Amino acid sequence: MDPQMKNLIDGLNEDLSYELTAVHQYIYNAAVVSGLARLTLKDFFLNEANDEMTHSQYLSEKIASLGGEPKVESKPISSLRNVKEMLEATLQAEIDTIQRYTQRIEQAEAVRDLELKIKLEDFIADETKHKEEIQRLLADPRL
Repeated sequence: MDPQMKNLIDGLNEDLSYELTAVHQYIYNAAVVSGLARLTLKDFFLNEANDEMTHSQYLSEKIASLGGEPKVESKPISSLRNVKEMLEATLQAEIDTIQRYTQRIEQAEAVRDLELKIKLEDFIADETKHKEEIQRLLADPRL
């Protein structure tokens, strides 16, 4: 296999791992969030989990179509219960994901995979929207 393609597949598998972790983290967060924040954040976290699941499914299929083996292993999640800490950790995860996808776009361009590049740009738009929503939630002085 071409080294550039192997690097891309390895990177996509890393992205897949983080997306699966995000699914688990959001499900956990939705389950344990408490207080008045629960009224808003439970549904927010569950909607985010669904978005990340869609990303995971695409990445799995893309890895397979590129000749790779999807690795469906997630990383450990954090068991935070403080709402502000939960949101801060989520914000950092979104920032990190945007950085990874930006690198992946460069790799997709190097192997001339325009479809993947465009899809990753869509994912960056999704993650940016998530990031901005979390920033707005964190702006609440009651947290």
